Formats: sequence, C-alpha cells, structure tokens
Amino acid sequence: MKRTLTVLIIILLTTFKSFGQSDTIFKKADHYKTKNFDVAIFPANYFGLIPGKRFTPTKQEIDKAEIELQNSLKIINKQLVNQSSTPVIHKKLKKYKRQYFGYIDKNGNRILLINCFWSKDKDDTERWLTDQKMVDDGGSYYWNVKFNIDKNELFDLYINGYA
Repeated sequence: MKRTLTVLIIILLTTFKSFGQSDTIFKKADHYKTKNFDVAIFPANYFGLIPGKRFTPTKQEIDKAEIELQNSLKIINKQLVNQSSTPVIHKKLKKYKRQYFGYIDKNGNRILLINCFWSKDKDDTERWLTDQKMVDDGGSYYWNVKFNIDKNELFDLYINGYA
C-alpha cells in the first residue's frame, strides 16, 4: 500500500512538473513599460482561460492597441457603465496596468484580450506578471476590452459591476 502511494505521488509530481514546464504556467510575462503604459505580454503557451488558437503579441501590436485605446476608448465607453462611483476609464487610462493575451478567433482575426486593473490595487503584487488577474466586482477598477489587430478596432468592452 505504501509503495503504491509513493509511486502515485512520484507520478503526480512528475506530471505536474512537466505540465508546468511545457505550458509555462509559472513563467513571467514579458514586462513592457513606457511613460504611457505598464503592460504584461503573455506568451502563446500561457495556460489560462483564453479562447481559440493563441499567439504571443509583439510590442508593435501592443503599441498599435495602445494607440487605439487612446483614440477610441472614450467612444466605446460613452454609456459609462459601472463608472458612477469609480473612475471613468478613458479619463484615467494611465492609472491602469494591463495584461495582453493574443488569440485567433473563429474567423481568423488576430485578437488581443486586454485585461485592465487599477495600478494602486492593494492586492497587486508581481503576480500580475504570471497570472491573469480575474476579479469579481470592483466597478471600473477592473475591466477588459478586445482589440482586433487586423481591423484596428476595439470591441467587447466589459466593466466589472459592484458587490
């Protein structure tokens, strides 16, 4: 019985170790910081809840998305959903850290999922460089949007609600 349990533990540890290495579950994202933004660029083999076939966004693609955020976020945020007692996101864009994940949708479009959170988040640690930050509630301190690289278009703006 002890021997079977020991063998099972060794198999599980070996499997978990190889799983972590092949999917880089613990690997840091590429940290890309400028005077205008602070982002984490996650690799294609990041193990997370990202749909479709994945790709690693380039810094040039991030720059393109950041320009579109500056130019179009106010337009797609015109209803100011969940922003009555928390920041108006397009007015405070520089205050948000961002995580970028790339995937290809069912139509073959290259999409960037841009996950945003307030840079003064009390729970924020360097973990934002290794794990997708997911928070329930919190209003506009937490939001995400998608960017179609091929069409140069922001879409699917989602702003967290309140508890």
